[in-house]
Amino acid sequence: MDKILRTLICGGQVSLAVIETTELVNSAVEIHKIPCSAARILGGLLTCGAYLASSLKEDGASVSLTVKAKNGDGAVSVSADKNLHIRGYADGSCESTLAGGSLTVVREDGHSQPFVGTCEIFADGISDILDTYFGQSEQIATASSINVLFGEDGKCVSAGGIVMQLLPCADEDNIVLAGTLFEEFKSNFSDKKFDAQTVINTFNAYFSGALTTAFPVYKCNCSERKIRGVLASLGKRELLKICDELGEVKVHCHYCNKDYTYNKTRIEEIF
Repeated sequence: MDKILRTLICGGQVSLAVIETTELVNSAVEIHKIPCSAARILGGLLTCGAYLASSLKEDGASVSLTVKAKNGDGAVSVSADKNLHIRGYADGSCESTLAGGSLTVVREDGHSQPFVGTCEIFADGISDILDTYFGQSEQIATASSINVLFGEDGKCVSAGGIVMQLLPCADEDNIVLAGTLFEEFKSNFSDKKFDAQTVINTFNAYFSGALTTAFPVYKCNCSERKIRGVLASLGKRELLKICDELGEVKVHCHYCNKDYTYNKTRIEEIF
C-alpha cells in the first residue's frame, strides 16, 4: 500500500517526508497506456503531487502541478486534494528534454485566491525541478530524491523518495547533519526498490516529533453529475446544435481517460 510518512528530525529543525507511490504510478500507467519515458515523468510528478497534498489543511483544498517541456513539446499535469486523491496525465510525447521548460504549481485553500508559483526548469530530474520550485517560489530550502523504476514488462516496480526541508530555525549543525543524512539515503536507496517503512526506520535515531502516516490513491474526481452540470451551462440550444453537426456531444476526462457521450435524448434529459 502506498503511504506518506512525515516527521521532524534534527532537533525539530528539519521536516522529513518519505513517500511510496508504486501503486499510484501503476494505476496511472494502466489507465493511460503510456510508454515508460512519459510514465517516468508522470510518476515523478504524481509523487510530488502526493507530497504537496499531504500538507493541505483545509477541507476543499487542492493543488495542481503542470510541467511543460521545452518548446512546448508535451506537458504533464497532476492534481490532488486534501483527501490525497491523486490524478494526472501526460499530453504529448514528453520525451524531449525538460530543461528550458517550466513548472507551475497552483494551490487552493478553498477560501481565498489561489497561490500560483512558476519556475523555469534547469534540469531533467523531477527532484531538481521540485527543489528549484520550493527555493524560487516559496523560499524554502529543499532537498528531494524521487525515483521511478520500471521493469522490462513496462510495469512500475518501485516509485517514491524523500523530501527534506529546512525550518526557519535550522542552525548550522543541523543543516550539516541533514545534508549528511540525505546523502546517506541517496547512497543506500537511490535507484533501488523502495519501501517507505524501511527508509523511515533509518532515521529513527533523529526523530524530534510524532510520525504521521497518510495513504495516497489514484482517484479522479470526475462524475456523471459534474459533466451534466458543465454541459447544462452551455445551454440546450448549443448542445443540440453540436449534435446536429457531429451526431453527439462527447466530453473526455484526461485524468481517468474516460469519455462521456450524449445524444439528443440524453441532452433532453439534462434539461
